Amino acid sequence: MVQKQRVIVYIKTNPKKNEIVYSGIEFAEFIRYLQQPIENLMIITGGCGCISGSTKYERGLELFEGYELVQKLTEKSDHIFGDFCFVDYSSPKNTEKLSEEQIAELLYLGHVFKSLHSPFFEALQNRFAYLAHDDGWYCKLYCKDLNDFIPVLCNKITSSIDVAEGITDVIGEELFQLTTKGILFDLDKLCYKEGKISLEVYLVGEFLNMDTILNNLQKVKEKASKICILQNDEKGWNIS
Repeated sequence: MVQKQRVIVYIKTNPKKNEIVYSGIEFAEFIRYLQQPIENLMIITGGCGCISGSTKYERGLELFEGYELVQKLTEKSDHIFGDFCFVDYSSPKNTEKLSEEQIAELLYLGHVFKSLHSPFFEALQNRFAYLAHDDGWYCKLYCKDLNDFIPVLCNKITSSIDVAEGITDVIGEELFQLTTKGILFDLDKLCYKEGKISLEVYLVGEFLNMDTILNNLQKVKEKASKICILQNDEKGWNIS
């Protein structure tokens, strides 16, 4: 059954901008559910201030180098409030290659939640720019390969369900395609019946204020342009 604090999930993608806006998935979940893990990250805004003695700095920006240290940060993520923004980087010393102008661009990205030129920096070889406010409430994610988010979406769902079989790649891709139209689902409303597990997925369009969804949840569902059903039965996963 549902164990996560956040059970209302909203996701809207904009492939032309390599952008995903979502609510309901926390930082620790994002890190845990990625198929290819993040091993280094640079915090450009915020932080939890709960890990000391191990982190490094690049011109005032805090670095978490190595998978183990990133994992420690996820374990303390319940202390993250307000804005929390980071970019990953492929290997240590990459951050030393950043120009002063690029440092300024990163600071702008973290404070304004949009990029001056691109959210991807050749010096860092970053896959993501993660721009969140109040952990799990709002996140704008720039993703170099949008398909990297599919395991995050699928694992968010299956982690709440007592079923051994994960969502297949084909169904995961089909579900992710729906996010271009803005999807909403409520993990508190999982239906268990006659050996089947089903979840209603609402196509609700674009929302920029997550409070609008959470404070008007039933109305948002009623105004959905379409309701799809994600289901697990004796034949496996399917969506209709």
